[in-house]
Amino acid sequence: MNAPVAIPQLCSKPVWSFNSDGTVFDLATPAPLSVCFLEVAKGLSGINRFNGRGISVAQHSVMGAKAVINERGTNLEAALFLLHDAHEWALGDIVRPVQKLLSLHLARAFSSQHAAAFEQALEGLKSRWDEAVYSAANLPLPEFWTARQRRVVKAMDDRMCRAEAMDLFGARAATQFPDSERPKTVGAIRIWGPGKSEEEFLALLHHLAGPETIAQHSAAAISARRARA
Repeated sequence: MNAPVAIPQLCSKPVWSFNSDGTVFDLATPAPLSVCFLEVAKGLSGINRFNGRGISVAQHSVMGAKAVINERGTNLEAALFLLHDAHEWALGDIVRPVQKLLSLHLARAFSSQHAAAFEQALEGLKSRWDEAVYSAANLPLPEFWTARQRRVVKAMDDRMCRAEAMDLFGARAATQFPDSERPKTVGAIRIWGPGKSEEEFLALLHHLAGPETIAQHSAAAISARRARA
């Protein structure tokens, strides 16, 4: 098991966000015990990519992770990919065009330093919650990934994004992305319902990270949540 991870607070005051049972957790205090994978699966299955027009984040994660395996990647690499967007359960999905727009707007309205500060702040929020998620799953924290693991996760994310856009919006969408080899997904990319996305995400997470690890941590997270309520 990973040693307990002490993650710095993101700001001095709590920022409360709801769990599905009405309890709350503090977005400003990323912690492994705030991560319940039942909540993660439910949350990611309800967030659709491309500003609501695409497949869910859960489906993207599952299809990409299975493609990693189909391309002779390891189960660990697939597990790292499966959880690479799990921070969006807590932070939501600020899509790439909006991130770019905000950065360009800040640079124009204020300065390039403001734009750089926004980009660094956003990446900082994601990385802190990534630490909490991967620690909760007893997987290597991103700072300890090998160069190959980083390359596999990043390349699959980009390739899946292009393939999703092409399958859902037509071949013209490919002009918005650099050329890349299509991922070896299991089946065509068609939108699943939230229920299937949630089930498939949990099933693959149990397979890749170990059912005991996920069940034990989720139980501990729920117990901690109830103790705080």
